[in-house]
Amino acid sequence: MQRPVEYENLIQRRALEQVSPTPGAVGGFLSNAEAFLALAKTLLAGAPVKTHPMQIFTNAYEGYHQVVQAVLEHYEVRTKEAGRAMAIARVSADLQLSTPEMSAVLRAHERRNDTCYRSPLPPLSKAEASTMVTIL
Repeated sequence: MQRPVEYENLIQRRALEQVSPTPGAVGGFLSNAEAFLALAKTLLAGAPVKTHPMQIFTNAYEGYHQVVQAVLEHYEVRTKEAGRAMAIARVSADLQLSTPEMSAVLRAHERRNDTCYRSPLPPLSKAEASTMVTIL
């Protein structure tokens, strides 16, 4: 597998590890991303149930994370414990996100992972949730 030098550098820094490909994984991750996106869009449009921005944000973030996983699987690498943020940043750069989009994704990752495991997710605005849906 020929992978970009940036991924090789992350392997050398031990942020990623080389793995054998899993048949069907890329398609599975992308299918999951589409499902998360469809639900996030439905919720954003005002589903028939009362919707909280957290529900929209969470589905959009999880969908984006599935895209990241698909790219990593394509390059036959996986994150290690300390490499998740670096991997998300690397894939986001590969996907040519704009600087504001990149910033929003990294803030979303930080908000989702650094707070959810220690405390409740801080309040989110509908605009923040909508931004993640647009990026996904």
